[in-house]
Amino acid sequence: MPHVTPLPRCTPAQAGLDPRRIVAMIDDYQARGLQIHSFMLVRHGQVLCEGYYDPYTPDQLQTVFSLSKTFTSVAVGIAEGEGRIDLDEKLIDIFAEEAAASGVKPGKELQSLTLRHLLRMSTGQPQEPYGENCWADMRQAFLKEAFSEMPGQVFRYNTIATYMLSAALKKKGIDLEDYLQEKLLTPLGISGTRWMRDPHDICTGGFGFSLVPEVIAKLGVCLLNDGKWGDEQLIPRNYVAAATRPQIYQAADVLGYGDWNAGYGYQMWMCINGCFRGDGMYGQLCLMDRRTDTVLAMTALLQDMGNEMQVYYNNVLNAYQPDPLPEDEAAMAELTARLATLSAYRSLPEDDGAPIPAAVLGRYENLPVGDITLALEDDTLVLTRQGNVLKATRGAWHRNDVPPMIDGLHYRDMTTTSPIVMAWGVKDGALILRHFEIEGMEEVTLTFKPTDDGVNLLLQETTNPEHPGTWYHETVKVKYAYKKSG
Repeated sequence: MPHVTPLPRCTPAQAGLDPRRIVAMIDDYQARGLQIHSFMLVRHGQVLCEGYYDPYTPDQLQTVFSLSKTFTSVAVGIAEGEGRIDLDEKLIDIFAEEAAASGVKPGKELQSLTLRHLLRMSTGQPQEPYGENCWADMRQAFLKEAFSEMPGQVFRYNTIATYMLSAALKKKGIDLEDYLQEKLLTPLGISGTRWMRDPHDICTGGFGFSLVPEVIAKLGVCLLNDGKWGDEQLIPRNYVAAATRPQIYQAADVLGYGDWNAGYGYQMWMCINGCFRGDGMYGQLCLMDRRTDTVLAMTALLQDMGNEMQVYYNNVLNAYQPDPLPEDEAAMAELTARLATLSAYRSLPEDDGAPIPAAVLGRYENLPVGDITLALEDDTLVLTRQGNVLKATRGAWHRNDVPPMIDGLHYRDMTTTSPIVMAWGVKDGALILRHFEIEGMEEVTLTFKPTDDGVNLLLQETTNPEHPGTWYHETVKVKYAYKKSG
């Protein structure tokens, strides 16, 4: 289980914020349809308010997608401070063996590419490698990627570049996960996080870090304190200064708008209002402001991160006062009541009340998600995959606590369960089964419809329901049928 020694707590008024501003923020997110999972507001190193949207809790692990990059950057900075790496070291020197194995003949671009270029997202490559060949060995895939200009000239977001930072640490005998635990997390009073690893046991670096919200808050406090925690300098002060100021600017046609147009540091973004941040897909935020000495730690599942930040700016950040405010019991009662109502459950599958078509029950083989079986026990639908038994109910979410199921990647700790909620419905003769990973924040919808030739199976990634992605759509044969029991 994750454990975090908590930051000190105070009231909003003690931190110079009217509690009604937090209620306004919560209501504004809801009115705009922005799904928040958790938030922590921190000022002067104290948490003045925290909110958790059911089923998310203070101790629920959540992946933070590209906010992982900021933690990787911190590890690089610590290693540089210890003299274990040099930011201007050439990648071709670090990965000479991998380059030879991939058949790469280094041109002038690859010969000049450094760790500092990776930190700044300025590799000189027009795109990052992607696909099955990439996941097999991301080091070789990155080294084989073509260049369009010299490194350092153009900002282009590149997640595999951050992976290469993790891989470079590994080449120096530093495991990213272990090193962060020793050098940062343990001194901060944090344990129980976990990081995805590739088939070569290298932490993914640019994504895949799972943590609880207070870890984000503590990172923000540490960075605002110039890398110092108590009397201990955890992150070199000069590295924090460099990482949190613009190192390169985005071109207008490359994410060049709003809070993505103020410059990029070392795996951190600058904001147009003077804040700086680490962020991750779907709205994971560690947003820091030196002027007010504040941190917003937020997890979410939304599509408009600019809107997410603007709601915070308008309702909270711009409302902080320099001095404490008088306590307001009525305002605190209103805030407490509002926090008790927070919920982030996904929409249930459509359902017209018809029974599950018996023809869809049975075993399905060679699907993109592996082999699965479907059975019905009374009104509970049972799905078996990778040896895990998952249950779904009609008209309500059923929680399953199972070992994590990660295709092609793994955690070192595969014992901590990863909760999945599932529900089913029937619409126009088709079974609709929805599957949402609470830690991984990914939703999959499977639609099974009987046909004369078998079962038409539609497998979609519906994390963003407005723009579903189709992974698989075929008519398949059921291996053998299950009879309804009960």
